[in-house]
Amino acid sequence: MTPAARAQAAIEILDAITGGAALEPALLGWTRGHRFAGSKDRAAIRDLVFSIFRRRASCAAMGGGTSGRALLRGYLVQEGTPESEIFGQGPYAPAALGPGDGALTGFDQLSAATRADLQPWIWEALSGAYPEADRIAEALRHRAPVWLRLDDPARQAEALAKLTEAGHGPEPHPDCPGAVRITARTRQLAQHRLLTEGGAELQDLGPQMALASLGTAPGQTALDYCAGGGGKALALAARGLRVSAHDAEPKRMADLPVRAKRAGQTIAMPEQVTGRFDLVLCDVPCSGSGAWRRAPGNKWSLTPDDLAALVATQRQILTAARAHVRPGGTLAYMTCSLLPAENGAQADWLAAEIDRPPTLTRQFTPLEGCDGFYLAVFEGL
Repeated sequence: MTPAARAQAAIEILDAITGGAALEPALLGWTRGHRFAGSKDRAAIRDLVFSIFRRRASCAAMGGGTSGRALLRGYLVQEGTPESEIFGQGPYAPAALGPGDGALTGFDQLSAATRADLQPWIWEALSGAYPEADRIAEALRHRAPVWLRLDDPARQAEALAKLTEAGHGPEPHPDCPGAVRITARTRQLAQHRLLTEGGAELQDLGPQMALASLGTAPGQTALDYCAGGGGKALALAARGLRVSAHDAEPKRMADLPVRAKRAGQTIAMPEQVTGRFDLVLCDVPCSGSGAWRRAPGNKWSLTPDDLAALVATQRQILTAARAHVRPGGTLAYMTCSLLPAENGAQADWLAAEIDRPPTLTRQFTPLEGCDGFYLAVFEGL
């Protein structure tokens, strides 16, 4: 497919989303209806749709509407791509521009929230919390980096050699042992033997740095109370802890036993949590605002009522999790969020509840090469 034909495909997918379809189903629906498209074409179309959707507000404002065609026009001018290279370029390209397309708006004419590609109420919360909010928002408008967590940092040189040989351009993080950024051939990474046979897991840098901040020791007991896919449970087990993983929706952990076996680790998965643990980790359900680069649809659908409901759920989880911390143990609260209501405000709430301040808080942002991620640690409970 030509670039113009890929652009037309993106228009069709974006129109489906504007019509009410979710992002991933819209992509899948197009793919099923166009099986002639090769893997490279599908990947390029997916990238284009995600790039535009991350910038939906600014593309719509610059392109003059929310249709796929208008969004594409706004994106092209942002990228400096002449519209004449796309519109009217062959039978499978978008139709040539006409009087109905209208004039384009310049980026500098947009409001601050629109330039940030955030809902106004979210921009207000972000800009009120971070002096560098404009740079954080700009990072969220682009593709997220890909990170690996090595099971055994002591064998990092061997792993780096294998990744380099496969052309993945690995870059180890200077301050987080075992964290490796993948800079090339990211789509082929899932087939690398470090992932298929054991030795590494996909995990963003934020949670890796958060876990490295915890003062854990081999032999300690740990409960990953909101385990999700189990990445943090695996990381704790790799550090020699005796780990139990629990999630309110156990199906999220469906592949955890296979991944644990591949990594040579044992993780308990009790249906009901009993007993107490040296460490209870709560990576609670949240807005996911720190990871909106990976799931851009969520940043347009979140409402203030949604956020309030999440805050209430997070407090319920923290209240339940506290009962599983042994006397003198540690509770670690985590979110993949940038929003203060889910982060510092929740740490303050818990501190008031237990009459004890956190011993450590960390807010990671995309400016550090990771997703937005928050950590509050309460030791000696």
